[in-house]
Amino acid sequence: MLLKLIKRLKKEEQGQALIMVALMLTVLLGFAALVVDVGNLYVQKSQLQNAADAAALAGAQDLGTAIDAEATAKNYAEANGVPKTETLVDTTYDNNPSKIEVVSTKNVSYTFARVLGLLETNVKARAVAQKATEGGDAFNYAVFAGGGALTFTGGKHIIGGSVYGRNGVSFNGSGNEIDGDVVSSTSTANVSGTITGDTITNNPVIPMPDFSNLIKAQATICTTVAEFNNAVAGTDDIYFIGNLTITARIPGDRVVVATGNITANSAAQTSADSVTFYSINGNITFNGGTSEIYGILYAPNGTVTDNGGPNGHINGRIIAKIVDVNGAKFSVDASSNDLDSLSKYTTVKLIE
Repeated sequence: MLLKLIKRLKKEEQGQALIMVALMLTVLLGFAALVVDVGNLYVQKSQLQNAADAAALAGAQDLGTAIDAEATAKNYAEANGVPKTETLVDTTYDNNPSKIEVVSTKNVSYTFARVLGLLETNVKARAVAQKATEGGDAFNYAVFAGGGALTFTGGKHIIGGSVYGRNGVSFNGSGNEIDGDVVSSTSTANVSGTITGDTITNNPVIPMPDFSNLIKAQATICTTVAEFNNAVAGTDDIYFIGNLTITARIPGDRVVVATGNITANSAAQTSADSVTFYSINGNITFNGGTSEIYGILYAPNGTVTDNGGPNGHINGRIIAKIVDVNGAKFSVDASSNDLDSLSKYTTVKLIE
Protein backbone atom coordinates (compact mmCIF):
# COMPACT_ATOMS: atom_id res chain seq x y z
CA MET A 1 0.00 0.00 0.00
CA LEU A 2 2.77 2.37 0.96
CA LEU A 3 4.72 1.42 -2.14
CA LYS A 4 1.79 2.27 -4.40
CA LEU A 5 1.42 5.66 -2.75
CA ILE A 6 5.07 6.46 -3.27
CA LYS A 7 4.87 5.49 -6.96
CA ARG A 8 1.78 7.66 -7.45
CA LEU A 9 3.43 10.68 -5.83
CA LYS A 10 6.48 10.18 -8.00
CA LYS A 11 4.36 10.18 -11.16
CA GLU A 12 2.59 13.37 -10.04
CA GLU A 13 5.94 15.08 -9.41
CA GLN A 14 7.13 14.07 -12.85
CA GLY A 15 3.98 15.50 -14.40
CA GLN A 16 4.40 18.77 -12.49
CA ALA A 17 8.02 18.94 -13.57
CA LEU A 18 7.01 18.55 -17.19
CA ILE A 19 4.53 21.38 -16.80
CA MET A 20 7.21 23.58 -15.21
CA VAL A 21 9.65 22.73 -17.99
CA ALA A 22 7.03 23.61 -20.61
CA LEU A 23 6.32 26.94 -18.91
CA MET A 24 10.01 27.74 -18.60
CA LEU A 25 10.58 26.87 -22.25
CA THR A 26 7.82 29.31 -23.21
CA VAL A 27 9.46 32.04 -21.15
CA LEU A 28 12.89 31.23 -22.57
CA LEU A 29 11.52 31.27 -26.10
CA GLY A 30 9.94 34.63 -25.35
CA PHE A 31 13.27 36.01 -24.17
CA ALA A 32 14.98 34.51 -27.22
CA ALA A 33 12.41 36.18 -29.44
CA LEU A 34 13.01 39.46 -27.63
CA VAL A 35 16.79 39.25 -27.95
CA VAL A 36 16.86 38.14 -31.59
CA ASP A 37 14.12 40.43 -32.89
CA VAL A 38 15.19 43.47 -30.89
CA GLY A 39 18.73 42.93 -32.12
CA ASN A 40 17.46 42.73 -35.67
CA LEU A 41 15.45 45.93 -35.17
CA TYR A 42 18.59 47.67 -33.94
CA VAL A 43 20.53 46.56 -37.02
CA GLN A 44 17.71 47.60 -39.37
CA LYS A 45 17.36 50.96 -37.62
CA SER A 46 21.11 51.57 -37.86
CA GLN A 47 21.16 50.73 -41.57
CA LEU A 48 18.12 52.94 -42.15
CA GLN A 49 19.78 55.83 -40.30
CA ASN A 50 22.90 55.47 -42.45
CA ALA A 51 20.71 55.59 -45.55
CA ALA A 52 18.89 58.71 -44.32
CA ASP A 53 22.20 60.41 -43.44
CA ALA A 54 23.67 59.66 -46.87
CA ALA A 55 20.50 60.84 -48.60
CA ALA A 56 20.41 64.11 -46.66
CA LEU A 57 24.09 64.89 -47.30
CA ALA A 58 23.77 64.09 -51.01
CA GLY A 59 20.57 66.09 -51.35
CA ALA A 60 22.11 69.09 -49.59
CA GLN A 61 24.78 69.28 -52.29
CA ASP A 62 22.04 70.04 -54.82
CA LEU A 63 20.09 72.54 -52.72
CA GLY A 64 19.24 75.62 -54.70
CA THR A 65 17.13 73.54 -57.06
CA ALA A 66 14.50 71.82 -54.96
CA ILE A 67 13.56 69.22 -57.58
CA ASP A 68 17.18 68.14 -58.05
CA ALA A 69 17.83 68.02 -54.31
CA GLU A 70 14.78 65.83 -53.69
CA ALA A 71 15.63 63.49 -56.57
CA THR A 72 19.23 63.12 -55.42
CA ALA A 73 18.18 62.38 -51.84
CA LYS A 74 15.71 59.70 -52.93
CA ASN A 75 18.23 58.13 -55.31
CA TYR A 76 20.80 57.83 -52.53
CA ALA A 77 18.23 56.38 -50.16
CA GLU A 78 17.25 53.81 -52.79
CA ALA A 79 20.90 52.92 -53.39
CA ASN A 80 21.08 52.13 -49.67
CA GLY A 81 18.09 49.82 -49.73
CA VAL A 82 15.20 52.22 -49.06
CA PRO A 83 12.54 52.50 -51.80
CA LYS A 84 11.83 56.03 -53.03
CA THR A 85 8.21 55.63 -51.95
CA GLU A 86 9.40 55.13 -48.37
CA THR A 87 11.49 58.32 -48.28
CA LEU A 88 10.05 61.78 -47.60
CA VAL A 89 12.16 64.84 -48.43
CA ASP A 90 11.66 68.45 -47.30
CA THR A 91 13.97 70.80 -49.23
CA THR A 92 13.03 73.89 -47.20
CA TYR A 93 13.21 72.42 -43.72
CA ASP A 94 12.55 74.98 -40.99
CA ASN A 95 11.72 77.46 -43.79
CA ASN A 96 15.40 77.51 -44.67
CA PRO A 97 16.41 76.81 -48.30
CA SER A 98 19.87 75.73 -47.15
CA LYS A 99 18.47 72.84 -45.09
CA ILE A 100 17.04 69.49 -46.17
CA GLU A 101 15.22 66.89 -44.08
CA VAL A 102 15.01 63.22 -45.03
CA VAL A 103 12.67 60.76 -43.28
CA SER A 104 12.94 57.11 -44.31
CA THR A 105 10.64 54.29 -43.23
CA LYS A 106 11.11 50.52 -43.39
CA ASN A 107 8.80 47.62 -42.51
CA VAL A 108 10.55 44.93 -40.46
CA SER A 109 9.03 41.47 -39.91
CA TYR A 110 9.53 39.68 -36.62
CA THR A 111 10.96 36.16 -36.54
CA PHE A 112 10.56 34.55 -33.11
CA ALA A 113 8.19 37.17 -31.71
CA ARG A 114 5.49 35.71 -33.91
CA VAL A 115 4.88 33.08 -31.21
CA LEU A 116 3.78 35.99 -29.04
CA GLY A 117 1.46 37.34 -31.72
CA LEU A 118 3.81 40.09 -32.93
CA LEU A 119 4.15 40.04 -36.71
CA GLU A 120 5.89 43.24 -37.86
CA THR A 121 6.66 46.87 -37.09
CA ASN A 122 7.79 50.05 -38.85
CA VAL A 123 11.08 51.73 -38.06
CA LYS A 124 11.92 55.31 -39.02
CA ALA A 125 15.12 57.27 -39.41
CA ARG A 126 15.48 61.02 -39.81
CA ALA A 127 18.37 63.22 -40.87
CA VAL A 128 18.73 66.95 -41.47
CA ALA A 129 21.66 68.35 -43.45
CA GLN A 130 22.63 71.92 -44.21
CA LYS A 131 24.56 73.43 -47.08
CA ALA A 132 26.74 76.37 -46.16
CA THR A 133 29.57 78.36 -47.62
CA GLU A 134 32.94 78.43 -45.92
CA GLY A 135 31.77 81.84 -44.70
CA GLY A 136 29.36 80.17 -42.34
CA ASP A 137 26.55 82.07 -40.66
CA ALA A 138 27.94 85.47 -41.67
CA PHE A 139 26.86 84.87 -45.25
CA ASN A 140 23.25 84.30 -44.21
CA TYR A 141 22.90 88.08 -43.82
CA ALA A 142 22.37 90.77 -46.44
CA VAL A 143 24.51 93.18 -44.42
CA PHE A 144 26.90 91.91 -41.74
CA ALA A 145 29.26 93.90 -39.51
CA GLY A 146 31.23 91.26 -37.63
CA GLY A 147 33.70 93.38 -35.68
CA GLY A 148 32.07 96.76 -35.13
CA ALA A 149 28.93 98.74 -35.75
CA LEU A 150 26.59 98.64 -38.72
CA THR A 151 25.61 102.22 -39.59
CA PHE A 152 23.39 103.56 -42.37
CA THR A 153 22.73 107.31 -42.47
CA GLY A 154 20.54 109.43 -44.72
CA GLY A 155 17.34 107.40 -44.63
CA LYS A 156 15.21 105.53 -47.18
CA HIS A 157 17.56 102.55 -47.33
CA ILE A 158 16.04 99.27 -48.49
CA ILE A 159 17.62 96.00 -47.37
CA GLY A 160 16.36 92.75 -48.87
CA GLY A 161 17.46 90.41 -46.10
CA SER A 162 18.52 90.34 -42.46
CA VAL A 163 21.23 92.56 -40.95
CA TYR A 164 23.73 92.01 -38.11
CA GLY A 165 26.01 94.32 -36.14
CA ARG A 166 28.35 93.00 -33.49
CA ASN A 167 28.56 96.42 -31.80
CA GLY A 168 25.07 97.57 -32.71
CA VAL A 169 22.82 98.37 -35.65
CA SER A 170 21.75 101.90 -36.58
CA PHE A 171 19.61 103.02 -39.52
CA ASN A 172 19.18 106.78 -39.20
CA GLY A 173 16.82 109.01 -41.13
CA SER A 174 13.31 108.01 -42.12
CA GLY A 175 11.72 105.53 -44.49
CA ASN A 176 14.17 102.66 -43.99
CA GLU A 177 12.94 99.15 -44.86
CA ILE A 178 14.47 95.91 -43.57
CA ASP A 179 12.98 92.77 -45.11
CA GLY A 180 14.30 90.40 -42.46
CA ASP A 181 15.66 90.37 -38.92
CA VAL A 182 17.73 93.03 -37.20
CA VAL A 183 20.34 91.31 -35.03
CA SER A 184 22.85 92.88 -32.63
CA SER A 185 25.30 91.41 -30.13
CA THR A 186 24.76 94.48 -27.94
CA SER A 187 21.60 96.16 -26.69
CA THR A 188 21.64 98.63 -29.60
CA ALA A 189 19.40 97.94 -32.59
CA ASN A 190 17.82 101.14 -33.83
CA VAL A 191 15.98 101.28 -37.14
CA SER A 192 13.89 104.26 -38.14
CA GLY A 193 11.43 102.58 -40.48
CA THR A 194 9.83 99.18 -40.98
CA ILE A 195 11.14 95.71 -40.12
CA THR A 196 9.41 92.57 -41.38
CA GLY A 197 11.33 90.21 -39.10
CA ASP A 198 12.41 90.24 -35.47
CA THR A 199 14.65 92.66 -33.60
CA ILE A 200 17.16 90.57 -31.64
CA THR A 201 19.59 92.15 -29.17
CA ASN A 202 22.41 90.66 -27.07
CA ASN A 203 22.75 87.85 -29.60
CA PRO A 204 25.83 85.61 -29.27
CA VAL A 205 28.73 86.93 -31.33
CA ILE A 206 28.81 85.48 -34.84
CA PRO A 207 32.41 84.78 -35.94
CA MET A 208 33.96 86.35 -39.02
CA PRO A 209 35.53 83.60 -41.14
CA ASP A 210 38.72 83.69 -43.20
CA PHE A 211 39.04 81.21 -46.05
CA SER A 212 41.51 83.17 -48.20
CA ASN A 213 44.10 80.38 -48.14
CA LEU A 214 41.55 77.98 -49.55
CA ILE A 215 40.87 80.39 -52.41
CA LYS A 216 44.57 81.09 -52.95
CA ALA A 217 45.23 77.38 -53.46
CA GLN A 218 42.81 77.33 -56.42
CA ALA A 219 43.12 80.86 -57.83
CA THR A 220 45.33 82.60 -60.37
CA ILE A 221 47.87 84.66 -58.40
CA CYS A 222 48.64 88.16 -59.70
CA THR A 223 51.13 90.79 -58.55
CA THR A 224 50.67 93.42 -61.29
CA VAL A 225 47.73 95.13 -62.95
CA ALA A 226 48.72 93.59 -66.28
CA GLU A 227 48.60 90.10 -64.79
CA PHE A 228 45.25 90.92 -63.23
CA ASN A 229 43.80 92.11 -66.55
CA ASN A 230 44.94 88.90 -68.22
CA ALA A 231 43.38 86.85 -65.43
CA VAL A 232 40.08 88.70 -65.81
CA ALA A 233 39.83 87.34 -69.35
CA GLY A 234 39.87 83.82 -67.92
CA THR A 235 37.42 82.04 -65.67
CA ASP A 236 39.49 81.21 -62.57
CA ASP A 237 39.27 82.95 -59.23
CA ILE A 238 41.88 85.70 -58.86
CA TYR A 239 44.24 86.34 -55.94
CA PHE A 240 45.85 89.81 -56.22
CA ILE A 241 48.74 90.82 -53.96
CA GLY A 242 48.34 94.51 -53.09
CA ASN A 243 45.66 97.19 -53.46
CA LEU A 244 43.18 96.75 -56.28
CA THR A 245 40.91 99.16 -58.15
CA ILE A 246 38.00 97.71 -60.11
CA THR A 247 37.04 99.91 -63.07
CA ALA A 248 35.50 97.41 -65.48
CA ARG A 249 33.12 94.50 -65.32
CA ILE A 250 34.53 91.14 -64.24
CA PRO A 251 32.57 88.36 -65.95
CA GLY A 252 31.60 85.01 -64.52
CA ASP A 253 30.75 83.62 -61.11
CA ARG A 254 34.08 83.90 -59.33
CA VAL A 255 36.03 85.30 -56.39
CA VAL A 256 38.44 88.24 -56.64
CA VAL A 257 40.77 88.46 -53.64
CA ALA A 258 43.13 91.33 -52.79
CA THR A 259 45.52 91.34 -49.86
CA GLY A 260 45.06 95.12 -49.57
CA ASN A 261 42.26 97.59 -50.25
CA ILE A 262 39.67 97.20 -52.98
CA THR A 263 38.05 100.21 -54.62
CA ALA A 264 35.01 99.61 -56.82
CA ASN A 265 34.24 102.60 -59.00
CA SER A 266 30.99 103.58 -60.69
CA ALA A 267 29.61 101.02 -63.14
CA ALA A 268 32.31 98.56 -62.15
CA GLN A 269 30.15 95.44 -61.90
CA THR A 270 26.89 95.94 -63.75
CA SER A 271 26.06 92.44 -64.92
CA ALA A 272 24.12 89.60 -63.38
CA ASP A 273 27.28 87.55 -62.78
CA SER A 274 27.96 86.82 -59.12
CA VAL A 275 31.42 88.03 -58.06
CA THR A 276 32.76 88.08 -54.52
CA PHE A 277 35.22 90.94 -53.92
CA TYR A 278 37.31 89.83 -50.95
CA SER A 279 39.77 92.18 -49.22
CA ILE A 280 41.79 90.10 -46.76
CA ASN A 281 43.38 92.84 -44.67
CA GLY A 282 42.08 96.09 -46.15
CA ASN A 283 38.94 98.09 -46.80
CA ILE A 284 36.44 98.09 -49.63
CA THR A 285 35.20 101.44 -50.91
CA PHE A 286 32.14 101.57 -53.12
CA ASN A 287 32.03 104.72 -55.26
CA GLY A 288 28.83 103.57 -56.83
CA GLY A 289 26.74 106.63 -57.58
CA THR A 290 23.50 105.43 -59.11
CA SER A 291 25.00 102.28 -60.61
CA GLU A 292 24.55 98.69 -59.52
CA ILE A 293 27.03 96.10 -58.34
CA TYR A 294 26.27 92.40 -58.60
CA GLY A 295 28.12 90.36 -56.03
CA ILE A 296 29.44 90.31 -52.48
CA LEU A 297 31.69 92.89 -50.84
CA TYR A 298 33.69 91.01 -48.20
CA ALA A 299 36.21 92.72 -45.89
CA PRO A 300 36.58 90.58 -42.73
CA ASN A 301 39.30 92.82 -41.26
CA GLY A 302 38.25 96.18 -42.67
CA THR A 303 35.43 98.59 -43.43
CA VAL A 304 33.03 98.63 -46.35
CA THR A 305 32.19 102.26 -47.12
CA ASP A 306 29.77 103.74 -49.62
CA ASN A 307 30.84 107.14 -50.92
CA GLY A 308 28.65 107.09 -53.98
CA GLY A 309 25.77 109.29 -52.95
CA PRO A 310 22.09 108.37 -53.30
CA ASN A 311 20.58 105.42 -55.15
CA GLY A 312 23.53 103.05 -54.93
CA HIS A 313 22.42 99.44 -55.25
CA ILE A 314 24.07 96.10 -54.53
CA ASN A 315 22.53 92.90 -55.81
CA GLY A 316 24.33 90.78 -53.28
CA ARG A 317 25.68 91.21 -49.76
CA ILE A 318 27.99 93.33 -47.64
CA ILE A 319 30.06 91.32 -45.16
CA ALA A 320 32.72 93.27 -43.25
CA LYS A 321 34.23 94.08 -39.90
CA ILE A 322 32.53 97.49 -40.04
CA VAL A 323 29.85 98.73 -42.45
CA ASP A 324 29.43 102.48 -42.98
CA VAL A 325 26.98 103.74 -45.62
CA ASN A 326 26.59 107.47 -46.23
CA GLY A 327 23.88 109.05 -48.33
CA ALA A 328 20.24 108.16 -48.73
CA LYS A 329 18.41 105.51 -50.75
CA PHE A 330 21.11 102.86 -50.70
CA SER A 331 19.74 99.36 -51.24
CA VAL A 332 21.02 95.82 -50.83
CA ASP A 333 19.09 92.92 -52.32
CA ALA A 334 20.33 89.51 -51.18
CA SER A 335 19.30 86.24 -52.82
CA SER A 336 20.56 82.67 -52.97
CA ASN A 337 22.19 83.38 -56.36
CA ASP A 338 24.62 85.78 -54.66
CA LEU A 339 26.54 82.82 -53.31
CA ASP A 340 27.15 81.23 -56.72
CA SER A 341 30.71 82.53 -56.78
CA LEU A 342 31.38 80.68 -53.52
CA SER A 343 29.69 77.45 -54.56
CA LYS A 344 33.00 75.60 -54.93
CA TYR A 345 33.78 76.49 -51.32
CA THR A 346 30.58 75.13 -49.84
CA THR A 347 30.31 72.40 -47.24
CA VAL A 348 27.46 70.16 -46.19
CA LYS A 349 27.01 68.71 -42.74
CA LEU A 350 24.46 66.85 -40.69
CA ILE A 351 22.87 69.10 -38.08
CA GLU A 352 20.15 66.77 -36.76
